[in-house]
Amino acid sequence: MSNQTPKKLKRLSPRENNDRAIRILCVEDAEVIRDTMSRLLELSGYQVSYAKNGKEGVEMVRRWKPDVILMDLRMPIMDGYGAIGEIKQDPAIRHIPIFVISAWSSKTDQNKAKVAGADKFFVKPPDLNKLIEAINQALGLAPKA
Repeated sequence: MSNQTPKKLKRLSPRENNDRAIRILCVEDAEVIRDTMSRLLELSGYQVSYAKNGKEGVEMVRRWKPDVILMDLRMPIMDGYGAIGEIKQDPAIRHIPIFVISAWSSKTDQNKAKVAGADKFFVKPPDLNKLIEAINQALGLAPKA
């Protein structure tokens, strides 16, 4: 056991300027990861929905119009690369930031995700504080002190 004190989450504003909760879509096939990420983000004040594969994720993005998308790469039916490509080709939703969160973290995977249109790459499990900072930065929100 470690004697280190656990890090506390930074208090960052999970709301846009119009005070609507920021909506995050988590596209992840592994239920335990999807549930854990969703709960942590909800506890931080975000409105979270999820999709179980890339095809479902693309459909959900078109319907729900999230503010940020968290995308796994290796999933059934449609992988993350394909989903990112479809989203970035659609003029109505291509502006939405996509953050890849994957255990597959080789330079090849990261480059392939970037070429597909991913805005940022996080290795599983992501540091929640860094993820929240990236979300706020992508949406042009300043952290509250």
